[in-house]
Amino acid sequence: MTKKIANAATVHACHGASIRLTAGLVAMTLLLSAGSISADDGKLSGLPSLILGGQTADAPTYNFEQPLVEQVKTPELDIVLDKTTLEDIKAAFGGEIRTRSAGSIAVGWLCYTIPARDRQRRVWFIADGEDASGAKPTLTMVSVEDTAESSDDCDKGQFDVSSWRLPVPALGDNPDSLRQRFGNAPDEGIVRYAHENPGGNAGAGISQSLVYRLKGGQIDGLAFSQATSR
Repeated sequence: MTKKIANAATVHACHGASIRLTAGLVAMTLLLSAGSISADDGKLSGLPSLILGGQTADAPTYNFEQPLVEQVKTPELDIVLDKTTLEDIKAAFGGEIRTRSAGSIAVGWLCYTIPARDRQRRVWFIADGEDASGAKPTLTMVSVEDTAESSDDCDKGQFDVSSWRLPVPALGDNPDSLRQRFGNAPDEGIVRYAHENPGGNAGAGISQSLVYRLKGGQIDGLAFSQATSR
């Protein structure tokens, strides 16, 4: 049963001991921390930068045998990590694809700021991999968060995320909604839910990670990521 996203959309993180990082995800972390980085424009910030920079690595992690999320359904398109491209997102929602590169490896993303009451909502679509800016890379992370910070590096969102649907708790939900869905959740701070399928002879391995940030008794940030090892 899908749950309506009351306040936003979704999701990325792949560093716990139970999550295997692909080369692209490792590169993503290096791109955030290395000193010799060239950027076409903009920078990653907010929840994605915390996750990819390793600052949420000590968060409690709960592992599940079943996949966490199959897709995010929106009126414009169905978003599927490892299949939907940044170009697909741009065609649906507009905006400018930004990149950050180190040598032949790049990270590409689209980010949008949407006014919401006394705060702003920021939605991120992120892709990583070799030469990500020129090869129509597929998404590896979708993230959404409430923030009081302004950003000139994000486009103004012209879409309504309240109509998006995802089969997990969303922004504005309380910790009990996470406990009901996953069994465990803190009242405050960061928590990660993970799924890993090693693949083997049957095909590619898949690692999924769903990260929540809880503040003031409710979810104020979430990020869903998927990494495929081939």
